[in-house]
Amino acid sequence: MSPAREELKQASCRFITDTLNYIDTMRKFCHMFPKWETSRKTELEMMMDIKGRADKIDLDISHVTKSEDKGEAFVEYLKSKVTLNDDERCAELEKELDEVLKDTLGGLKKLDCFLDAVEKLVVTSLHVFMKNQVLHLPEEISFEYVQVIIGAAQQICPLLLEIKRDANVFFLPKLQNVEVLANQLDRYIQITKTMCEKLDKSCFSDFCMKKTVKTVVKLHVDLTEDDLQRMLDNINQLEEIRMNQSFRMVFLFQEVSCSDFISQFEERQPRMLEFLDKLEEIAVQLDRMNKGAKISSVAGSSVGAIASTVFSRL
Repeated sequence: MSPAREELKQASCRFITDTLNYIDTMRKFCHMFPKWETSRKTELEMMMDIKGRADKIDLDISHVTKSEDKGEAFVEYLKSKVTLNDDERCAELEKELDEVLKDTLGGLKKLDCFLDAVEKLVVTSLHVFMKNQVLHLPEEISFEYVQVIIGAAQQICPLLLEIKRDANVFFLPKLQNVEVLANQLDRYIQITKTMCEKLDKSCFSDFCMKKTVKTVVKLHVDLTEDDLQRMLDNINQLEEIRMNQSFRMVFLFQEVSCSDFISQFEERQPRMLEFLDKLEEIAVQLDRMNKGAKISSVAGSSVGAIASTVFSRL
């Protein structure tokens, strides 16, 4: 067997096996989605509880006057004025939020594997899985079935754009952002649920991947070296396309006109730059105010110390 023929067989088997593994990854996640959803909803409730307690720190009297149950509101008002100071209480809640977000990020990491599998199936060529005399799939998997799953992935791919972000950067334990974090987590839950439901309707829940997948590639003996090399180049290009993250991102935007995005960006760019300039000015002013406050504090302490010394000598 020539080197090109052997290399083509290996590349083809690898491409097919990876495709089946992506399908299996999607199936497994959808199967365990109810448990995943329950965990994320629990974290969502904990975030909202933390927000509720944070809102009760340093209450003013309007909390009592505007409340229907003034007795309970008055007790909450008094509690906000005793025990720990505001900074300590906020620090405790932020620490609690950090522990919740550790579980959230762990769950979103599992989601990333699912989303990555969907993305790669979206850009997988259907032509490879047309019934032919070269490729032979495992007995329990048909060509039509693989085509259906790839088609289902392509239908749900626009939803990926709504939750495609670096969760480690977004889900930071900042108490002032807890409501935003909770809303975003709820968005993750709802969109993921929609994707899993649509995939289930494609009947891919019947797919069962065995540990040992036997994919057979039979090449005609009369294929020339040029034919083999051309086929090898094609399968390598298909794999390169599938692994190219930038290409996958562009593919997700296929229903959105790039020209529309560019025109809107050019229209809004001056205003965006103006906001950034103002934000930078505000940041500089805040920095100056912070330095001024520290200087005043040091000066006040010095004056107090001098005054104490003077009066002690009188």
